[in-house]
Amino acid sequence: MLDIDQKGVISTETFYQTDADAESALVAAYEKAMLGIVRNNEYIYSPYNAILVYPSDDIYAAGSNYGDNDFLAALNEFRHDDNNQVISNMYKGFYKAIYGANLVIDNFEYGTSAIKDRCISEARVIRAFCHMMLAILWDTPPIVDHVLTGADRPGNSESKNAILQWSAQEFIDAAKYLDERQSPSDKAGCAKITKGAAYAFAGKALMFAGDYAGAKAELKKVISSGKYALVPGNRIAELFHVEGDGNEEKVFEFNHVYNSSISTWGGRIQRTTWMQANLWNWRSDRLGGMPTSLFASGWGGICPTGKFAEALIANDGMNSFRRKAWIATYDEVLFDMPYTSDPNCPTREDKIKDKFRGINNPIGLYGHEGYFHLKLVASSSDIKDGSYSDINFLIMRYAEVLLMYAECCAQTSDNDGLQYLNMVQQRAGSKTISSSLTLDAVKKEKQYEMWMEGCRFIDLVRWGEAAAKLANNGDIVPSFKDKFATENSGIHQGFVDWSDSDVNKGKEHGFKAGKHEHYPFPYSELSINENLVQNPGW
Repeated sequence: MLDIDQKGVISTETFYQTDADAESALVAAYEKAMLGIVRNNEYIYSPYNAILVYPSDDIYAAGSNYGDNDFLAALNEFRHDDNNQVISNMYKGFYKAIYGANLVIDNFEYGTSAIKDRCISEARVIRAFCHMMLAILWDTPPIVDHVLTGADRPGNSESKNAILQWSAQEFIDAAKYLDERQSPSDKAGCAKITKGAAYAFAGKALMFAGDYAGAKAELKKVISSGKYALVPGNRIAELFHVEGDGNEEKVFEFNHVYNSSISTWGGRIQRTTWMQANLWNWRSDRLGGMPTSLFASGWGGICPTGKFAEALIANDGMNSFRRKAWIATYDEVLFDMPYTSDPNCPTREDKIKDKFRGINNPIGLYGHEGYFHLKLVASSSDIKDGSYSDINFLIMRYAEVLLMYAECCAQTSDNDGLQYLNMVQQRAGSKTISSSLTLDAVKKEKQYEMWMEGCRFIDLVRWGEAAAKLANNGDIVPSFKDKFATENSGIHQGFVDWSDSDVNKGKEHGFKAGKHEHYPFPYSELSINENLVQNPGW
């Protein structure tokens, strides 16, 4: 008696037919990829950013105090286990995206129309990208190249390199059916998978597989296309704000368009990084006021280390476009940024006494050495409805393509990469312009340019430098304070407090060789899949 047709649905047997069906299925695949990668529904931050950015030697996992959002600090300090919610959500998110892509690939065939060929190919790139990142982060995750049944329990892949090579070939094979970005001013051309995105991803996969010659060939296709360009140095900050969405440097990003007719909780917030805007903004409850140019609320959940900030300044100089866009000194925060109290504080002497700017709480800023993160802090104009960021979610930009190409050239004694390394340095306004192409020069430049964009940890692992650079993560976490608050001095004077910085004393922490090169498969997966074998060390 229950065998009746469900109302308001289309059966799979009749849906996957027309070109319009293919376009619709592809849109659904993009949505699943966006929801899986940008913000898995179970997780209020972006798992993609968290899992790639936090395990690094150039940031502190900060916040209100030790233990605040500890699932993030655990990544930075290598205290995580196989129940960590970031790890679980990212793993699930990638396979959610793969499922959406497989629905397109499994249900349409090449050769029936140009539109279907393109839709299948865009889905193949989404699927291959997720597999590439799964391999980089988990080593031998299952390759899922078709829609699974409820009974399927896929086991580990043969090797990381096998997945990377498979992914690279998928990118290359799919590219022939993809649209090309029309020009550097084609905003829509970086909000979908194009030939340029496929070639860039292929280059990344091959580079991580150690095939530098193959990677060079794919990356040079992006460069030679003429469809991408570095933004000028005086626009470098816009790369990470709404005004930079779809600009000439973007190769691929998930598009976000504000739509007031979509319910905030029913879908609008789910399509953004949402709470990451709060998480990565400055700790507003410890400050007398926030600069009016920035999002007004923040939790101070991530800060540059003093070592990184000082290295960037030494490399670039204080006046480089990049330094000014990436970090600010406390003096710049106090005297150079706009505040609502400015009409009452016209001079430097007034500002240094102003209780409506600077640190006004004796607790100070945890995980902080006096350098303030600017690069990925949301501006006031980036925020919609006072609660979430309206910025597109960046996956690949042209600067990374140039630096990957420069590295592959350095790895193969090919001086062609020097001009592209120099392009990135010159655009940054850096005082350091390399006169020769060396791997060390590329490594340094990549850390400075791609800081907090998900490259550092996986690069250190790939270069075999993670154990040396990350072994002491979590040893010390200082606080930055102001005598205005600690001594009621009436004058702002910042200082670093190291007195209680040994926060992990007696606790196991720091990168361990043979273990932390890859994340553990989540317990939630291992508990239901007897064919999945846990990674070494876990």
